[in-house]
Amino acid sequence: MPGLSVEDIQSLSPKFWKLHTDPILCADGAATTLLTIQYNLVVGTLTALGAGREDITKLIEDLMTFKTLGQFCLTEVGHGLDAASLETTATLLPDGSFELHTPSEKAAKFMPPTIPVLGRPCVGIVYAQLVVAGVRKGIRAFLLNLNDGHHMSPGISARLLSPRHGSSPVNHSITSFHSVKVPASALLGEFDAYGSDRMGFLLSLWRVGVGALALSSVLLPAIQLSTYIAGKYSLRRTVNDTFGTRVPIITFTTQHIPVLTALAHSFVLKSFHEYAIKHFIDGSMDYRVRHGVAACFKAVMLRACHRSLLTLSDRCGAQGLFGHNRIASYFDEMRGIGIAEGDVLVLSIRLASEILINRYSLPGPVFGDGLLCKYEMCIFEHFRSITSSFGHRSPEFASLVLPNCLNMTEAIGHRMAYEAAVAQGVPQELVQIFAHDAVKDNLAWYAEHGYLTVEEFGRSTATIFSSALPKLKSWIEELQVAPYVSAAPIVSDESWSVFVAQLDNYTDSSRGRARALL
Repeated sequence: MPGLSVEDIQSLSPKFWKLHTDPILCADGAATTLLTIQYNLVVGTLTALGAGREDITKLIEDLMTFKTLGQFCLTEVGHGLDAASLETTATLLPDGSFELHTPSEKAAKFMPPTIPVLGRPCVGIVYAQLVVAGVRKGIRAFLLNLNDGHHMSPGISARLLSPRHGSSPVNHSITSFHSVKVPASALLGEFDAYGSDRMGFLLSLWRVGVGALALSSVLLPAIQLSTYIAGKYSLRRTVNDTFGTRVPIITFTTQHIPVLTALAHSFVLKSFHEYAIKHFIDGSMDYRVRHGVAACFKAVMLRACHRSLLTLSDRCGAQGLFGHNRIASYFDEMRGIGIAEGDVLVLSIRLASEILINRYSLPGPVFGDGLLCKYEMCIFEHFRSITSSFGHRSPEFASLVLPNCLNMTEAIGHRMAYEAAVAQGVPQELVQIFAHDAVKDNLAWYAEHGYLTVEEFGRSTATIFSSALPKLKSWIEELQVAPYVSAAPIVSDESWSVFVAQLDNYTDSSRGRARALL
């Protein structure tokens, strides 16, 4: 990408983060997948583990320009979330070289698109159990030539998986190594670089943690684009009201409430994104705290994206079902982000559990008297009491606490997002809508604890959204994504006319060129 340097990737500069919120990434999910693998996982890992090596420096130059393709081979068919138990082995040989081997079907690397394409060579960072004299010494990263762009390297095989449903096709593969001998230089990092095998593994996976925040950032433009498309359609689509007058459907509460809610998320989560980055790149903070903030961001972003896109697609009626109007396509593309670079549920379980047993804490609230803050504090107090009584490895913890870990993580994230939006001057109406939406999910709790009744909540809904509606049109334009949605026919009368004119037209004079429709 023009303007993005190796230093930007290594240092996590503002350019690096800006790349991941560029609306162009939503145009092609496959290209975005390959881009983030290449730059964040491969180049990012090589800059850390291959520092000072001239051969790595030259390789990085080719990776930056895509002269060489790069893949990141960590998870296996039988080991995803438990990657620390992966089975691929790298056995040290007497001459100092290594032999990489896949001992079983479940040990094959799962997902990385390793098959030859474009006639360009492809390298892979492959994680394997280091075996020395029959003893496993922990997981290490190795750099291999996977293929030359035409054929797989000797001893390496890749089976092409079928495409993910509803997304742009990526050549996801199942990759196996059959006693592949590689030189000593294939090992990334020093042989005895770490005093702890576990710590060495975690440090080598630093860029996966970066990816949890970076990939989640792509959800922000997806929400912004979908909000713009649905908003513009709702402003131009008209129906007869009870008096027979044609009115835009945006005037109905069932239409403008979801559009305004998505708008609120677009603005508030942009502020939360900046807040999360600030904490994540702060080297003075505990490593676990930085990743905890990233987990909160991912949880809140996924919730907002899934709900907003599905609801907005529905509110566009039949038009929302078509891929050419983009919203449904964005929804399908974004689903994978919940799994990539750390399943959000597992990240939440780890975060909430460690907070409950007081291993560390995340940045605390600024507004201690806010509803979102009160909810966060009370539910953590409740589940901490259960944890103290039964222990975090008890059946009671598994049945009573684990199912609520995602909710706890979202509670922290909602409070952080709210405070970030207030601090950055997001319009008050949009901040109120964001908080209102978060409260709605746990309305029974707020009513039970006497903070508001269901009737009061309903009245506040009417007040908040009616006051925000007059500004909806201007806020939509403030998203500044119009150039990226021109291909969606429903955004304007002009784009719809162009779209219809390009469709195959069947008339009574088309009999001679009838098509098979089965």
